[in-house]
Amino acid sequence: MRSLKALTAIKTIIATVLVLILLAAIGLYLLLRASLPLLEGDARAEGLNHPVLIARDANGMAVFTAKDRIDLAMATGYVHAQERYFQMDLLRRNAAAELAFLFGPAALERDREIALHKFRERARQRIETLPSHHLAILQAYSKGVNQGIEALSAKPFEYYLLQAELQPWKEEDTLLALYSMYLDLQYHDGRRDLSLDLMKRHLAGDLYDFLHPDGSRWDAPIDDTPQSPPAMAQSSWPQAPAQSQQKPDGEAADLKPGSNNWAVSGALTPYRAAMLANDMHLGIRVPNIWYRVQFNWPHQGEMRQLTGLSLPGTPLVVVGSNTQLAWGFTNSYGDWSDVIRLQLDDSKERYLTADGYQPFTYTSRKIAVKGQASEQLTIRETRWGPVIGEDEAGNPLVYRWVAHDPEGANLNLLALETARSVEQGAAIAATAGIPAQNIMLADREGNIGWTIAGPMPIRFGFDGRYISDWSDGTQGWAGYRMSSDYPKVINPSSQRLWTANARVIGGKDYAKIGDGGYALGARSQQIRDSLFAQSTFTEQDFLAIQMDDRAVFLTRWRDLLLEHLENDSRHPDAKHIASLMQNWSGRADTNSLAYLLVRQYRLAIRDRVYQDLLRFMQHKHAQFSYRAIRNQLEIPLWQMVTDKPAHLLPEGIASWPQLFEVALQDTLKGLNESHVNWQRLTWGEYNQVQIRHPMSPFVPLLGWLTDMPEAPLSGDSFMPNVARNAFGASQRLVVAPGQEQQAILHMPSSQSGHPLAPYFGKGHKAWRLGEPTPLLPGKIAYRLKLTP
Repeated sequence: MRSLKALTAIKTIIATVLVLILLAAIGLYLLLRASLPLLEGDARAEGLNHPVLIARDANGMAVFTAKDRIDLAMATGYVHAQERYFQMDLLRRNAAAELAFLFGPAALERDREIALHKFRERARQRIETLPSHHLAILQAYSKGVNQGIEALSAKPFEYYLLQAELQPWKEEDTLLALYSMYLDLQYHDGRRDLSLDLMKRHLAGDLYDFLHPDGSRWDAPIDDTPQSPPAMAQSSWPQAPAQSQQKPDGEAADLKPGSNNWAVSGALTPYRAAMLANDMHLGIRVPNIWYRVQFNWPHQGEMRQLTGLSLPGTPLVVVGSNTQLAWGFTNSYGDWSDVIRLQLDDSKERYLTADGYQPFTYTSRKIAVKGQASEQLTIRETRWGPVIGEDEAGNPLVYRWVAHDPEGANLNLLALETARSVEQGAAIAATAGIPAQNIMLADREGNIGWTIAGPMPIRFGFDGRYISDWSDGTQGWAGYRMSSDYPKVINPSSQRLWTANARVIGGKDYAKIGDGGYALGARSQQIRDSLFAQSTFTEQDFLAIQMDDRAVFLTRWRDLLLEHLENDSRHPDAKHIASLMQNWSGRADTNSLAYLLVRQYRLAIRDRVYQDLLRFMQHKHAQFSYRAIRNQLEIPLWQMVTDKPAHLLPEGIASWPQLFEVALQDTLKGLNESHVNWQRLTWGEYNQVQIRHPMSPFVPLLGWLTDMPEAPLSGDSFMPNVARNAFGASQRLVVAPGQEQQAILHMPSSQSGHPLAPYFGKGHKAWRLGEPTPLLPGKIAYRLKLTP
């Protein structure tokens, strides 16, 4: 009897638990449903001048039809807030150093770093100087954001998980979203200048020149200006204490925010119009950073249409086509900041300037931290910028950065919406307050052009790659370049233009742009060669270049590995690996084990060859950054493995064949440790999609709702199809202005940030597989009307 009662009690408990789980699941579902964006019907928006129609297709692309640009901005803010408020919140908090407010002590160190730049204060100051029309758009957008979030029946689910309340959107927050892009695309801490300066001062001259070449065989500038690498260094690696150690991050070291873009003139397309391609490479999360839109509104007596990708948090369309002009961006990697070494007086409270010793100024900043008391941070500043650290001798270092100046942030890109020609677009780009970009332009009349979009400082008296001394007035910045002084190439005789984060141009224009850490030119060269391999192009041809996963860069590394396997290796699997090398496809395709082995073999050699250099530099300064100086190290690396200089063998290695064998062992060991058995791997299994919601790693089961499915990805770093786990093409655009019906647009991840949205994740599979999907909206599935 007792056992029967016990069994009954257990059944009752289990049933109760199941009911509670079911009720919790129903409650969670209802809560999620309550925060879904409004897709159909009518809604009120205070401040509108006229009704705005918001239609969406089955993929969630938002099509706005308004009677003026102000109403359009308000409606955009409304939709952005309902679909993407958490993403927008993270952007503004990232720049404002307010992440710890949401995430607690885990984000405190990041906030301490960013608080030095005082971006919220700068954003407030910039608002006061905006042209009245831009301010009106910004105010309308902010009103739309706040009304959109208030119209939800429940706040976005992330805020329940964080147990946090929403804070209203302010006009300044849009500029903070722009500043957040600076933090993604440029160094905020001077690490590259510091690292190069350390190398230049502490390495033998010939060794430094060898390790930091001006150019290589991979260069593919649009003006075909050559820059050759120096001769082999005769000096050896410096020695450092054995306990000093910093290893390159082999998996991440070749990844950096970047992009591809190119254009051909109308003479090379089926139309009179020029054609443009653009894919911007960034870390990819759920939802995607961009939001697909089409704007329709009257301008100067005629209806205008703009189709492209907006940045939630701003009213801007970042890339797209207005039927007359199309544009796209790649990060320029020019030199837009400088590190200054101060000379102090005996008190250590004053620094030397051309006007004599000046006192530091001090600002106190409170950082709110969830779950604990706020932290008070003191920011020490100079006339040139904030103190960001010290050199190895304890001298204060100051950061001079375009992002700190009024020229660094504005809404001038709005003018691209109605620009009609490449010339107009180039003139607008020179006034843009954004992180400096290579802007590619193509217009309906067949013209193409490239220039820099963003502020360009004028340096005098020093090489901007290294730490400088501005104490006597002979070194510094003399303001910013005028539009007429910008580098620019329009309608080249080749009828082709391309950029891919490497050096774009030489001569005086290169000197104006500077070198802020260009990518190796391999990707750019592969694009250039593909453009010159054809005399006419369709949209499908451009997409094929975007999806090009040929391993041109790694081919010589495959040959090096095969030569070692056939001649010197004693590894028990040497014959099997040699067979794989002999039959490799020459592509980063998902089924290839050979590609994975060659890729990892190169990284293993690099780690071994540079181990002494990194140990020495880390000993000199703890903030030395391999990632900041890594790009051009490929050039001397290949020269060393080719010429095999005995004096540049790393410590503990007696010969180059031994180094190659050790690297092979490192490669196989590393793959076995991460994936159990290297022989069962393919590149696709190693390079799986890992695109996740930023909170899913920390909340059990959330990823089941929010994350993109794991699946193999073709492509890699040194090829047009940049694709690595959660990094790569955040969009792909191909368009000829006026021929938008033929245009292609890919977007990974999701248009909506809500996992229950009917179009959540739509388009992601086509992005992964490279299947063409249209730029223009499809059949309208949802209609919403905003009324005053």
